[in-house]
Amino acid sequence: MFISVIRTSAFLLFGIPVSVIGTPLVTVCWLVDRSGKIPHSLTRWFLSTLSYIVGIRVTVEGREHIDRKQPCLILTNHKSSADILVVARVLHLHFKFFAASFLFSIPFFGWCMSMAGYLPIDRSNRIQARKYIMKGTQKLKSGKASLIIFPEGTRCEKPVIQDFRYGFLRISTEAQQPILPVVLDGTAEVKQKNNFWFRPGRVHVSILPLQSTSGLTREDWHKTKKKYEELFRTEYDRIHKIRISNQNGRLK
Repeated sequence: MFISVIRTSAFLLFGIPVSVIGTPLVTVCWLVDRSGKIPHSLTRWFLSTLSYIVGIRVTVEGREHIDRKQPCLILTNHKSSADILVVARVLHLHFKFFAASFLFSIPFFGWCMSMAGYLPIDRSNRIQARKYIMKGTQKLKSGKASLIIFPEGTRCEKPVIQDFRYGFLRISTEAQQPILPVVLDGTAEVKQKNNFWFRPGRVHVSILPLQSTSGLTREDWHKTKKKYEELFRTEYDRIHKIRISNQNGRLK
């Protein structure tokens, strides 16, 4: 518990001042680059640094599958609010992601997220949610940025992959850009949903090969959804066993 208090305090002592001080810099960059690429790079550095501060140690497989020149729909399972810290650290890409709308109202931090081009989503407001989903889809379709989506729709701290929702297939059908599957394990132990404190821990990330969506139509949705659910479950089970085995080995 003592280490968690120290790590979380460091997170706040670094995160709050840097958000305040960095906002003018991000604003200047946003005025120069309205694509959000430079603000995103600064925000990604910020999130990556936070991952080190809270003590996240990352094992990554499949870095060779990242193509910085190819915009893609990045699918990743959702275990914790720490997921985005890990993704920002591992994926050296220009990407946008959906985040809870209340985060954008946080002074300084939320303003930087807006200038970086990240997309607020309020699931209680379907009209607004659909508007921002279409906005993200258009950015992906135009090739201006990759887009991250959590196909499970909500976080799941249990060591399983939940059924996927069809939203990622709607985006894929419209954008016709490849899918990059990114499987995470370990973030649920770093930051639990109803626990304020961060705990240091090992996270295992597996980046799978790009998957083509060329010619995907609505008639393919059910079969394609099952395909990705099986892909994620198989890979998640594999890396979870590796992480737990390594963890138990270190404890002996």
